[in-house]
Parts: sequence; C-alpha cells; structure tokens
Amino acid sequence: MNVLKTAARLIQAESPSGGEAPAARVLMEEARALGFAPELDDAGNVEFVLGEGEAEVLLTGHMDVVPAGDEAEWPHPPFAGRVVDGELWGRGAVDMKGALAAMLGAMADLAADPPPGRVRFLAVVQEEVGGLGSRFAAQRLSADVAILGEPSRNRLMRGHRGRLEVWADYEGRLAHAARPELGHNPLPELGRFLAALEAFETAEHPELGPASCTPTFVGSRPEATNVVPGLAQVCVDYRFVPGEDPDAILERMRLIAGDASVYVPEILRSSGEVEMRYPMVFPPHLVPADHPLLAAALAELGQEEAGVWWFTTDAPYLAASGAVVLGLGPGDPELAHTTQERVAVRELEEAAALYARLARRLLEVLHGQA
Repeated sequence: MNVLKTAARLIQAESPSGGEAPAARVLMEEARALGFAPELDDAGNVEFVLGEGEAEVLLTGHMDVVPAGDEAEWPHPPFAGRVVDGELWGRGAVDMKGALAAMLGAMADLAADPPPGRVRFLAVVQEEVGGLGSRFAAQRLSADVAILGEPSRNRLMRGHRGRLEVWADYEGRLAHAARPELGHNPLPELGRFLAALEAFETAEHPELGPASCTPTFVGSRPEATNVVPGLAQVCVDYRFVPGEDPDAILERMRLIAGDASVYVPEILRSSGEVEMRYPMVFPPHLVPADHPLLAAALAELGQEEAGVWWFTTDAPYLAASGAVVLGLGPGDPELAHTTQERVAVRELEEAAALYARLARRLLEVLHGQA
C-alpha cells in the first residue's frame, strides 16, 4: 500500500468537524482495495477488524480537521496534498490524516502475516469539537489496548492534562456612551476578574507538569462602540491535572468573579443518527509509567520512556471502555492547526511500520497473559 498516496487523498477530502463524509469515503475505498470490509457505524465512524481471538489492539484516530483559515497565508494550498522537499503539506497532514493513512498501511502489513488476536481500525468523527465519535464508539469497544495516532514525532506517549472551559457573564444596563451614568457598564468588573486571574492558584503534577489558567476570549453585546454594553463575557481555558476537581476550580473562580454568572457550558453535537450533549470538561489521561503494556511497547520500539502531550485528545473516552490507551503519531504537534502544517514522508512510512510492530508485539504479550 502507498501510505503517501492515501494521506494525500485524505487531505484532498476536506472534512471539517461534522462534515467527515468525504474522508470516510476515501478510507472505505482504500480499505476495500486492501481486501477489508469497512463499515460505518451510526455516528459515521469508519471501522473494520483483522483476525480473531479474545485479545484486541485498536488503531485509532480522527477524520475531522480544523478550518484552514486564510488560504493565502499557506505556502502551499491547504487541500492540495502536495509533496514538497520530502514533506506532505496540507490541513490534516499532522492532525491527523497522516496517521490514519499509516494505520491503514499497518493493517495491510498485518494482514499478510496475521498476529494472534484481533486488530481493529477505527477512524472517528468530531474529535476537534468534543469527541462525539470516540465517546460513542467507546460504549461498545472491547479492546485491551489502543494506539491513538495524535502527532508525537513517532514517540510513544502516555497522557495529557485535561481541559475545563469556564465562562463568566457580567450583566450591564444599556445606555448611550455619551451618558454612561444612565446605564451600568459591566466591563470594569470584568477587568477586575481578569486581573485577579493572574494570581489564580494552579496545581502541579509530577508527570504532567503545571496546570494553566488562560483567558482566551472577551466580548460584549451589543457590538457597538458608542453603547454601554448590556452584557460582557470572558472565557477561561483551564488545563487541569489529576488531583484537581473541576467543580472546585469553578467554585474558586466564582469567589473572585464578583456578581458574574460563572459556569461551564454544555454543547449539543450530532452525527449521523447519534446526538450527544456534554459539558466542556475534557478529562486528563495518564498511563502509569510502569504499566507492563507500556513497557513492552517501549522495548519493542527501543525508546527509553514515553512522553506526554501538551494538548487534549480522545484518550480519556477510549480509556473509559477499559482499554490501555497509548499514543504515537507522525508529525510535529506544533505544526498542527497552523498554516505550516506538513509531515515528512519518511515519518509517515516509519509510522506505518511502527504501528504494525506495536500491534503485533502487544498482541503477543496479551496472548501470553491469557
């Protein structure tokens, strides 16, 4: 199988969150060409299985991508899937269509010499907007271990911090800006909240590092420059670590927010026949450093230790199914979501080989445990 060709086809199949069907069609066409029988589940996830037995390894990643932004700012068209100087350019090259193509390549290699047990391929929808695809699939998954293809320069990863999205709404009273005393301006109080956040106490985890508290949005309504606003809002992105309680973080923010309404919003997402509502709380994930499956994976790849991602992933939802979730993916994560997104062709090909090796070795370990 030509991993590069498949990765380029996936980039050319524009697939924003909620519009993953073009990428799903490419994956299903490529899988059928390899002799597999892929299916779409009710949420629009693409899935197929190789082999039989009780032990199972899951190779998984997401099909959706973030918007490309201003295409004029890209050195190469974001949806052309162009190779330049040994690198594949485009939205999704790193995050994470390159990994999906490499996983298909691994499945083809494994099919030529099937390992003991099952290897499941799963490409999910809507990871970038809350993880509906993985949340839905996790309700029926039974894998022992999952390899999540988020970018890591092909280094094994074992976790990340969580994310809590907090909003503070300050009510005002409309007035003409020339007579501000006739209204109530909520912006000064919002400003005091922002200043107080600079001293907001955060925790630190020995393996995942420090939590962080970052205001990311300030707005007011109506959007007029000559009106005292009737509402002012601020959004805070809080990255939390194991041991921190999201409810407790929320209560501490309320203590410094004055008269604001401070809350974590809920979102309603749908895909195919599936509809889910969930709060904007994304848990942390961490596989113990001494876990035997992690140790086996490190030994197989000749890596001394696993790293941690600085961003959130679908790992917590997959882990809720009972799987041990490890990570490995081609590409530099710092290029994800940028106009410089690209992945080395060498890394794509290496990832395909690494996924096959990992799946085979982990199934051998699991088979020995049975």
